Amino acid sequence: MIRIAKHAGGAGAAEASAEVRLAQLQRQYRVLSACNHILIHSDSEHDLVMELCRALVDIGGYRLAWVGYLGKHPGAELEPTAGATRGTGPLDPSQLGWARARGDQTPSVRAVHERATQIAREIEDERWSAAWRAQAGQRGLAAALAVPLLTDDRCVGVLEVYTDRCAVFENSEVALLNELAADLAFGIAALRTRGEYQRQQADIAVLTRVLKMQGAINSAVLRIRDRDLLLQEACRVATEVGRYHSAVVWIVEPGTRHARPGFRAGGRVPQVAPELLPIGDGTERDTSLTGRAMRTGEVSVCCDLTRSEPPLIGREQLYADGVRSVVALPFMVDGAPVGALTLTSMDSTLVRDDELLLLQDIAASLSFAVRSQQQADTAEYLAHYDPLTGLAKRSLFCRRLDELLRARFGPAQTPRVAVLDIDHLHNFNDSFGRHFGDLLLQKVAERLRHHAGSDERVGDLGGGTFVLVAPTIDVTDQGTASLLDSTVFAQSFLIEGRSVRVSCRSGVAHYPIDGQDGSTLVQKAEAALKHAKETGEQYLHYKLEMRSEIAERLALEHKLREAIDERQFELYYQPQVNIASGHIESVEALLRWNHPEQGLMLPGRFLPVLESSGLIIPVGKWVMQRAMQDSDRWRRLGLRPVRVAVNVSAVQFRGREFIGFMLDLVKGRLRDPRGFGIDMEITETALLQDIDAAGRQLRELRAAGIRVALDDFGTGYSSLGLLSKLPVDLLKIDRSFIKGLPGDHTCMTLTRTIIGLASAFGLLTVAEGVETAEQFKLLRLLNCDQSQGYFHCPPVSAREIDGLLALGP
Repeated sequence: MIRIAKHAGGAGAAEASAEVRLAQLQRQYRVLSACNHILIHSDSEHDLVMELCRALVDIGGYRLAWVGYLGKHPGAELEPTAGATRGTGPLDPSQLGWARARGDQTPSVRAVHERATQIAREIEDERWSAAWRAQAGQRGLAAALAVPLLTDDRCVGVLEVYTDRCAVFENSEVALLNELAADLAFGIAALRTRGEYQRQQADIAVLTRVLKMQGAINSAVLRIRDRDLLLQEACRVATEVGRYHSAVVWIVEPGTRHARPGFRAGGRVPQVAPELLPIGDGTERDTSLTGRAMRTGEVSVCCDLTRSEPPLIGREQLYADGVRSVVALPFMVDGAPVGALTLTSMDSTLVRDDELLLLQDIAASLSFAVRSQQQADTAEYLAHYDPLTGLAKRSLFCRRLDELLRARFGPAQTPRVAVLDIDHLHNFNDSFGRHFGDLLLQKVAERLRHHAGSDERVGDLGGGTFVLVAPTIDVTDQGTASLLDSTVFAQSFLIEGRSVRVSCRSGVAHYPIDGQDGSTLVQKAEAALKHAKETGEQYLHYKLEMRSEIAERLALEHKLREAIDERQFELYYQPQVNIASGHIESVEALLRWNHPEQGLMLPGRFLPVLESSGLIIPVGKWVMQRAMQDSDRWRRLGLRPVRVAVNVSAVQFRGREFIGFMLDLVKGRLRDPRGFGIDMEITETALLQDIDAAGRQLRELRAAGIRVALDDFGTGYSSLGLLSKLPVDLLKIDRSFIKGLPGDHTCMTLTRTIIGLASAFGLLTVAEGVETAEQFKLLRLLNCDQSQGYFHCPPVSAREIDGLLALGP
């Protein structure tokens, strides 16, 4: 019976053990099922680890479960991410710091280091950290198991569970937790991969939008020439194509460090910025994101409105209104801010480098467009207005005059067009400086505006010459001049503390007698003014008989100005031959005008007008520069060394800037011992005004390697005294003497005398206008050094000279 009873007791124990085992298996199944469900349905990594910890506590029966991640850099510690405990539910990660310690004296840390499951069946086991054991004991924990989270041969963290009783952690339970840890690691990796893919897709979407925005703005830059329309279009594109919430263009007030809002587009945002936005200078903290962008010239970004940096006006209001990020794109012209485009977005995504580069390109494109349009506006202004006086130039004044004639004057009215010139303006420039003369012109322009009553009735023809529409009252031409004297020039002008009196000469043309359009009236008034200056009159009315000479000269002067602008001039060269050797030693540069209608014109037809109008100054500079360029080109080509002789007029030589211009032209060019260089040809009469000053200037030129030739020697005031005072190198015998050789006794005597005189002073002689073999032979007998004329070669283009110099000795 006892045996039977014993057998009966053993059967009961086995049955109880089986029930316990069944309960364990059922619990493990529920845990596995719940965790699989969590793995499948979790949308975020945080939800995954949190729900899995809760399942281990609520279903698995563990007292505590937590997951910690390992940092990516070497030596990083475990950082608790999520956890759950029985009775209190989810734990804040900060409450789990005790579960890991430095070194490997806790199961979780050792599991990570060894990449193997660690089991502490009894918390009191002294193998573990005393601090950890104490903390666990205080929380009523008795055993722990830690499993590393491994993925792709890398440990990303740990899963650790605790019980409140000593536990055996049977093989099946350990296997279940290992499997759950493996599944969790896989789920974490999968969610991170999916998250990275989604981030990439979001980045691609953002870049696509910004790229489309960039393309649309670049297209607008090419299409739209008006600045305001372009900036308004940029706002629209930013919101409709770039899909930013709002866009505002700021325009810098000229001459200040403030900007005003100019254009807006997109959704409503709080009006937090002032109407006048300050732009700092870097000495103090910026007060706004847009101000910082314009100060630094760099795109400024704020992706977190909860932080105090970067500076942002009204960040609390913007945040409350849903704005999460702000971008400011500055418009810079020559390093100075001219405006900015401020964009807001409801997306707080950090602006990536690729997006920032596109935004920088957009800012650069808009800056380029603004700069180009400013330059175009400046060019347009300078094309129509004088930059000094602000008055209309000739073309605009004539258009305005045409409109006045059509709209405001009837057949019975006879308005007058007066062209006036300031007397002795060059004296003011020479005495007090060009700046003084400029201020005088500005003062005269102000009085003319006041007298005329409107800018439309006054113009600036340049060089101190003004034009205005005189009142239509019935007065004589003398009355018109007197009216100017009694109004514009009645009082002296106060300039830089000096009181100066100014007078003028004027020419008058009547409408409609002298012309029925603005251009004709101005031209005829100019002709009258020219005649008044030539005759010494204070004023003259245009008369028909002036047309023959003055009108032709005036028309020729206008065409010469066009020829300068359109580069219609060309240099021809005529060789100067060494009489003894027959080699080309020099070439004289001769100006030609490629007239668009009349073809190649010789200087005799236009040179007097160039000199009388002062146009010889820019044309002479061009001739000298072109001659130097051709000389440099012949040197580079390895052609026969030659010097280039260039004629200089008295007007050029007496100019204050001429010597400096010549010295700058040859500066940096080493003297070529083979014979390349510049010879300056000037007439005797050009030097007689101030021989001592002329001598000093010529010595400066010679010291710089420029030879000086007296042109047309013998036709002017030639004397031994002149040759003794002037540092010259060559005498050019005028063609009028050579033309009489060999038969004219006077020409023979003069030529022989000049050659002998030059030899006595150690100067070279060049005979001009040599046309026959007899003349050339005679010059050789007289020991003349060089010969120039059609006997050798007519003037030819620079390219033809290339061929002559390439022939060699």
